[in-house]
Amino acid sequence: MSSKKISQSNLLSKECIVSALLHLIYTKPLSTITISELCKKAGVSRMTFYRNYNSKEEIFTKQLAEIFNEYKNDTGLDSTIGIFYDVKHTLHYFTYLENYKDFLNGLVYCGFGIYFLEMINDYLCEKWGHLADKCTLYAFAGALYNTFILWSREGYQETPMELASHLSKIFEQCENAGCS
Repeated sequence: MSSKKISQSNLLSKECIVSALLHLIYTKPLSTITISELCKKAGVSRMTFYRNYNSKEEIFTKQLAEIFNEYKNDTGLDSTIGIFYDVKHTLHYFTYLENYKDFLNGLVYCGFGIYFLEMINDYLCEKWGHLADKCTLYAFAGALYNTFILWSREGYQETPMELASHLSKIFEQCENAGCS
C-alpha cells in the first residue's frame, strides 16, 4: 500500500475518532467513555486508536493543535499588514473558527477550553509579540476566547463580521485611550 493511501486512511481514522468522541461526550461524561467504546463508535481498531493517540484527552489536544497549525498556515490573509485587533484579522479568526465550532464546543463542554485559550495566547504572542506586550496580547486572547464562548452559547446569531467589528472597536478605543 502506498504511503499516500496510508496517510489518507490514517486521516480518515482520526476524523472518525474525533467525530465519535464528540458524539459520545454529549451522552456521558468523558471519564466514563472507554477506549473500546470509542473505537467501536468510530469503526476503528484499538491498534488504530493507539497508533494515533495515547489517551482520550490527547484527541482534543492534537486536533486543536492541527486546527491552529492550519490557521497559522492559512494563506487567505496577508497577516503582515495591520494589527492583531483590526477588523481584518479578527474577522479571519472568527470565520476560520466557525468551521470548527462543533469540535470547539465539544472541547469546552468537556472542560478543556483552557487548551483553546492557551493556543490563542501562544499564537498571538508568536505572531504579534514584536508589536505588543504580552499583557495586551493575553487580554486580547481572553476577549477572543470569551467572545467565541458567548457566540456559541447564543447559537451563533451574530456574523463573524459583527463580532470582528465589535472587538476591533473595543481594542481600538482602548489603544486610543492609552490602556495598553
